Amino acid sequence: MQFKDLKAALSGEWEGTDQLYLEPPPAAAAVSASRLSVRAVAGESFLQFSYDWAFDGEAQSGVLLLGCDEENAASVAWGDSFHMSKKIMFCTGSVAEGAVDVRGSYAAPPGPDWGWRITIRSVTPDELQIVMHNISPEGEEDLAVQADYRRAS
Repeated sequence: MQFKDLKAALSGEWEGTDQLYLEPPPAAAAVSASRLSVRAVAGESFLQFSYDWAFDGEAQSGVLLLGCDEENAASVAWGDSFHMSKKIMFCTGSVAEGAVDVRGSYAAPPGPDWGWRITIRSVTPDELQIVMHNISPEGEEDLAVQADYRRAS
């Protein structure tokens, strides 16, 4: 699936559930309702994902801006009111077989940087999933966020 096909498949309004893992599974997730809007922006050169969710009754929101070149190299700028401390994380990766897979990193002083992986995939024409993993400096990945959406009617 090319980026133009992915834009067509993902654009629209979505509703679903956000699961936040403050500790890796099998620890319980903090679960909340979530809404997602996906639309092409900047002359349809990019996809913008705007979403909301809640933690401990406090509203949260975030945005991902996704771009992809002709060789399916993807780049993402991501910001979230809960995760990001008012900084933008830049991630790079690829688009392949209907899925976006990108990685970035963040500072964790006084230790080394940690990694972050974001995967966005169309499960069916009416189902979309965004999964985020926290990656330790040793390379161990733990599920941090899983958001499952259905196309809004």
